[in-house]
Amino acid sequence: MAHIGHELDCFACQQKDIEEMRRVRVRQLFEARPSEERTETGVVLFYRWLQQSHPELLPTERVAPWTEPRDPYKQLKVDLKGLYK
Repeated sequence: MAHIGHELDCFACQQKDIEEMRRVRVRQLFEARPSEERTETGVVLFYRWLQQSHPELLPTERVAPWTEPRDPYKQLKVDLKGLYK
């Protein structure tokens, strides 16, 4: 039984690492945009661009099967906190 608990802990750590790498890349791409595009409207346009060009970088519906569903746009705004006006 302890082995199963350890596997779940490892899975959670891997998911956290993958999520952090996704978040870092999204922030890098947003920061590469011209400063005048880093606004609320720019976040909407960036979201649309991600949907078309890099859907793999949008937050998944669930971090794990046992977690609540997430709204990808709301999560993107959280991911980009502090980078737009």
